[in-house]
Amino acid sequence: MDNGLLEVNNIQVSFENKKSKLTIVDGLSFNVNKGETLCVVGESGCGKSLTSLSIMGLLPKTGKISGGQIKFKNNIISTKSEREMSKIRGNQISMIFQEPMTSLNPVLTIGKQIIETVMLHEKLNKKEARMRAIEMLRLVGISSPENRVDAYPHELSGGMRQRVMIAIALSCNPELLIADEPTTALDVTIQAQILELMKELQVKMDMGIILITHDLAVVSEVADRILVMYAGKMVEYTTREKLFANPLHPYTQGLLNCIPKLTDEDDGEDLYVIKGSVPSPDAMPAGCRFADRCPIARDLCVSNPPPIVNDDGHEVACWRYTDKWDTEEGGLKNVSESRRIEKVPS
Repeated sequence: MDNGLLEVNNIQVSFENKKSKLTIVDGLSFNVNKGETLCVVGESGCGKSLTSLSIMGLLPKTGKISGGQIKFKNNIISTKSEREMSKIRGNQISMIFQEPMTSLNPVLTIGKQIIETVMLHEKLNKKEARMRAIEMLRLVGISSPENRVDAYPHELSGGMRQRVMIAIALSCNPELLIADEPTTALDVTIQAQILELMKELQVKMDMGIILITHDLAVVSEVADRILVMYAGKMVEYTTREKLFANPLHPYTQGLLNCIPKLTDEDDGEDLYVIKGSVPSPDAMPAGCRFADRCPIARDLCVSNPPPIVNDDGHEVACWRYTDKWDTEEGGLKNVSESRRIEKVPS
């Protein structure tokens, strides 16, 4: 039985005007299966949200998929028209956007916003759609849904608005849910409730989830597989177990080192930071895009884009895991030693 749901093959997302063309997402590939959660992580500006918008067919007018393709259930959707995508979007593929207060229409009740989605994609009349809206509000854990269905967004707390966003996204029983920073600006308790709710609904609906986040603590709880992005490219892609047990890329190691650690004694050490910032899209380096921030970078890294090395399903884009690294001046003499992962010093 084929469990494949979404397949992204070597896509490029570019923005063009009369004078220039900028490629923001470059050569990205991954897939999502039914019932699986893929977490996409990286700093702001790495192309995470742009990737999700390209899947949904919601790129700005100046943006387009300039290379590669996106398949959903073995059908290419990256070349579909807006009319064709409108039948898929919100129905088979749904998305939860970052900020529920700006994503919800402030002049419509939350019930009307769910009803609008249901009536657009399902063959239900207004009364049936209202019953579906109440049912969805109950499903996402909103108390007294018969009353709340007529509330306006400003009358709800941040956590409840996020639950409404989930209700809208799931109202047509999608097969794939994209959640872009769904717990941003929520307190820790509400974050845990939202994530637990998503996991429960995923099991009930056998739904694939793409969770975009910068929070590695969240990733460690919910991910099946993890895609680490940097400056529009994949730098590491593997299962949760492999990534946390043995992170390969210096960028991934740096992200993990940035997580504050609670200790019995205060040793007075400063928090680890990755020096520098993500390069601008109009000034991308010729070689590895992380080279100017990497503590182990060599001339090889600065001048040549790294290949993707696949070691038993653990993909990493780094020269360190190639034979060429060992032949470079100053390289490690023993190949096995060069491939033994050591933490980047913090």
